[in-house]
Amino acid sequence: MKGITTIIGMVLAFGAIIAGIIILGGDLNDFINLPSVLLVLIPTIAALMAGFPMSVLSKVPGHFKVLLGKESNPKEYIEKIVSLAEKARKEGLLAFEKEQVDDPLMRYALRMMVDGLDKFSVKFALEDCINGVKERHAEAVAIYEKAAAFAPAFGMCATVVSLVNMLMGLDFADPSAINNLGANMAAALITTLYGSMFANIIFIPIAGRLKLLNKKEVFCKTMVCNGLLSILNGDNPRVIKDYLVEQLNTNDSKAFRSGGD
Repeated sequence: MKGITTIIGMVLAFGAIIAGIIILGGDLNDFINLPSVLLVLIPTIAALMAGFPMSVLSKVPGHFKVLLGKESNPKEYIEKIVSLAEKARKEGLLAFEKEQVDDPLMRYALRMMVDGLDKFSVKFALEDCINGVKERHAEAVAIYEKAAAFAPAFGMCATVVSLVNMLMGLDFADPSAINNLGANMAAALITTLYGSMFANIIFIPIAGRLKLLNKKEVFCKTMVCNGLLSILNGDNPRVIKDYLVEQLNTNDSKAFRSGGD
């Protein structure tokens, strides 16, 4: 599962920060502060709830399944489309009636083809479906992009609140208060660190990963649309294969032609 690299990257990033603290002679316990974590995460979650409907936020748990799931593989789609083209050439479009496919868009398209819809109707229907996928994915990405903006901002807000409280309660006549000034300021600044870490190690990488998965999925679904329309047009399976392979980037195209992954 290629998605595991996202988790590995996050762990390595946190590990590098922890290692840096230790190497520079710091005490790791000084950087662990649960209230500071809550002062960043709770306002961030609240701001997301204010900006997104619950119907969108409720899909967040499913995003992690997508992140760790299998990526869309253009090679598998090309092989399936070519197989369908060969079947249509031999048995006709009605042979698709009992065809078992996993991809929902392809299954929907085959049903329309069996029902005798013309290629323009099929094309418009598939394009509407692809646009719907783009919109859903854009909503998912927006959640993490907004969270990446909110977390540092609320980290700074919490730092300011902590500093104000500390300075308002500072008594210069109390020697112990002067001695603890540095420690109290350091504790106030930890929320800024947490906000930056959450944004740059968690939220931004997740948004980037979802963008990449969206790009690959939309590419494959567009390939399905183009390939099935070519079948409706009666094109030769070999021509359809060459047409689809040429849509891949140069390295993927060479790997496909040579039989690689």
